[in-house]
Amino acid sequence: MSVTEATESRDRRDEGFAIPTMRAGWRVGVFRSGLWLRSWLTWLAFYMTPLATGWFLKQVFDALESDDGVGSWLLAIGLTETARMVLFAVAIWFVVRWWVAALTMLRTNMLHAQTVSGGPSRASLPAGPAEAISRFHDDARDAVIWSDSWLDGFGNIAFGASALFVMATISVRAALIVLIPLAIVTVVIGWIRPRLYAASEADREATGTVNAFLGETFAGMLAFRLAAREPAVIRRLEQHTERRRKTAVRHVVLEQSVDGLTSTTADVSTGLILLVLVPSVRRGDISVGDMALFVTYVETLGNVPRFLSRLVTAREQAKVSLRRMGALVAPGRFDDLLAARPVAIDRGDAPVHRDPDPERNRLFHLEVTGLTARYPSTEGGISEIDLSIDGGEFVVITGAVGSGKSTLLRALAGLVEHQRGTIRWNGETIDDLGAWFVPPNVAHLPQVPRLFSESLADNITLGRAPDELDEVIDVTTLRTDLDEMPDGVETRVGARGLRLSGGQAQRVATARSLITRPELLLVDDLSSALDVETERSLWSHVRARGTTVLAVSHRQFVLDMADRVITLDDGYVVSEST
Repeated sequence: MSVTEATESRDRRDEGFAIPTMRAGWRVGVFRSGLWLRSWLTWLAFYMTPLATGWFLKQVFDALESDDGVGSWLLAIGLTETARMVLFAVAIWFVVRWWVAALTMLRTNMLHAQTVSGGPSRASLPAGPAEAISRFHDDARDAVIWSDSWLDGFGNIAFGASALFVMATISVRAALIVLIPLAIVTVVIGWIRPRLYAASEADREATGTVNAFLGETFAGMLAFRLAAREPAVIRRLEQHTERRRKTAVRHVVLEQSVDGLTSTTADVSTGLILLVLVPSVRRGDISVGDMALFVTYVETLGNVPRFLSRLVTAREQAKVSLRRMGALVAPGRFDDLLAARPVAIDRGDAPVHRDPDPERNRLFHLEVTGLTARYPSTEGGISEIDLSIDGGEFVVITGAVGSGKSTLLRALAGLVEHQRGTIRWNGETIDDLGAWFVPPNVAHLPQVPRLFSESLADNITLGRAPDELDEVIDVTTLRTDLDEMPDGVETRVGARGLRLSGGQAQRVATARSLITRPELLLVDDLSSALDVETERSLWSHVRARGTTVLAVSHRQFVLDMADRVITLDDGYVVSEST
């Protein structure tokens, strides 16, 4: 299944789910409630300060008209504007700290669902890793922008209501005139809003498709080179980027239209106010100071539609982003995205430490009953698998290609999205396979190992203590290879282990799975990358350790070494022999 098809499949599954945009915005905001409350108060004070500035300016012009002194009023204006700048700095100090904490919370929850959680909380990538990065980066940012926009929106609404009240006490007619452009802008924004949401969603999906394609292209560059199909890759990338260009242009045009419309509101309102008030000033109905107050308030009132449009834009973008981020947590568990998980961001935060490995639980007997795992797209997988394995046994799974061997191992490790059945460890039912089937209880060695662009030692230990490093290097017959490497165990293996042969990469991954001395080792076909003698030596060392092994293999000598051989066909156990 392609990345695009995977995304569309996940999106179809999520159709009908109403994104709780308001509740999500509130949950993100109150994640650090103290910082958010202080942000609310300081931003509100910042936006309300022009009320005092306008009133002081009115006093200045009234004093000039009556030949009174204006020094104290000018000083009051200076102090007010200075206080406003101080409020701005304090508000930024609070909101940035809240912003980083909220952003980290969302990203931590998505990462937790993908890497740590098990059982009902487990999740799978809806598309490729590169596309998921845009959800971690852009979508998380837009979700926080939605909560952040409340601060500006509320402050401007409070100022607007207060300013209109003060203006109405001077001239109701002039206050109503000010409302005309505001009402027009509000109606236009309401018309644009659904179009802005559709454009935002299309643009974000197109961006994700480009990112996913680039990630797959870099990962499969060797295949394109060997097939001499680089031009075809470029053509496909051009198709994706052209779609991205069109969606981006539409999205930007709509956003800029809203901004442009709202930015002219202050100028239009000022012009209308002058037309209405100048005759009143000439007649003596209102003072020059009153008109100065009106002009001052109207200039700031012109920002109200702009911030209201920002609220609308942020809400439409948040609906798209929350839906996309919700696809990175387990189905039906959208609230996991908003869980108040500890993050170490602020100065007073306690450091967050990695959860230690679970306590070792010796394996005496593993019983599997009715294990079923089918893939909805192909209907392939396994059905009603019953297994019984004693501690220390070496059990081999064999069968034709597509018979469900790899699926059986993945289902035991809790890595298949749709599965059911009962698994008992020493008679105890395991409900959360993802949390239990990890080292030191279980190690899973897939057919295609995943290595990182780090040293060979780091690829084996993955941050664990290197106490067992020398032993697992000997067990996996890596010692001879190390003697030929320039930096020994500190040799960097390159991206995805590019500097290693297939057999070396497989043995590095095997060493990683053995370093915790797991009670149960799940191995998916070592013979795919190892020669016969190397694999024979490796299995001999593993058996000497007394580790319980459930392995997929077709090699005869491995079948001969096994205590039992289980044959699968079309997802069912068809035979079992010793």
